[in-house]
Amino acid sequence: MYKLRAKLQKMLISALVLSVVTGIFSFSVPSAAAASPIKIMPVGDSCTEGMGDPNMGSYRTDLYSHYKNAGLSIDFVGSNQRGPSTLPDRDNEGHSGWTIPQVASNINNWLNTYNPDVVLLWIGGNDILIGGGVNATGLSNLIDQITNLKPNIKLFVSDYYPWPDIVKPYNELIPGIVKQKADAGKSVYFVKLSSVDFIKSSDLSSDNLHLNTTGYSKIAKIWYDSTISVLKSMSEPETLYGDLNGDKKIDSTDLSLLKRYLLGLITEFSVPSSMADVDKNGSINSTDYAMLKKNLLQTGS
Repeated sequence: MYKLRAKLQKMLISALVLSVVTGIFSFSVPSAAAASPIKIMPVGDSCTEGMGDPNMGSYRTDLYSHYKNAGLSIDFVGSNQRGPSTLPDRDNEGHSGWTIPQVASNINNWLNTYNPDVVLLWIGGNDILIGGGVNATGLSNLIDQITNLKPNIKLFVSDYYPWPDIVKPYNELIPGIVKQKADAGKSVYFVKLSSVDFIKSSDLSSDNLHLNTTGYSKIAKIWYDSTISVLKSMSEPETLYGDLNGDKKIDSTDLSLLKRYLLGLITEFSVPSSMADVDKNGSINSTDYAMLKKNLLQTGS
């Protein structure tokens, strides 16, 4: 009786192992969850808040539309809400009259509260107009403050449209500051708003300082063009190595396909062959098969 029971147990174990290899059992690994919206925090002064625009939408109104039209899932975040009723997401950290030190005094709280993935930083004009001088050191320190607190954040730093003339010396310094941070390995990018096709007679509001809706629309396009490639890369789903039939899951069917590939019974998959490189070492061999089989057994246990 004991020998018969042991024999039956051995046969059952063999059948279970065989079923995993041949695909009778199907232990699937859930595909990656849908990507969460990219949280974007626009940070700055009155230009970010929207002064000059009757609806206080600033560049954010058109930028939101550009991102949505590109198929991105985004979420503007911040404690301030400004913009037209047609703008579904009016959150931002634009504060009229603020200087770099004022932003620096609040940025840690904003970052910790809203935990953005991306910051759009447009600041420093009031340091010149109100503070009396270019504050390049303050900008450099603010960039460090943001990236030190949130090392994985994507930080886009802009200069100003070329008006008034007093901002032009500051504009000339910003690319070098950003490059220094990028060269140090920080995810910091320069946005050249000064390259806008600026027409004073049609792009300025009645205060002769801030942009109107036409001007902000031009600025929005520059923000979009300067950020879209990075944001798209952030929204791409994680590669699911081992999914060899493209069904967004990993199961014994994939294991069977890999086995047939290694035996030379098939020469390609319905997905790029790199998906079979489970250990990501640049080659497809029995090690990948062993890893995939182990993962399936662990998932089904």
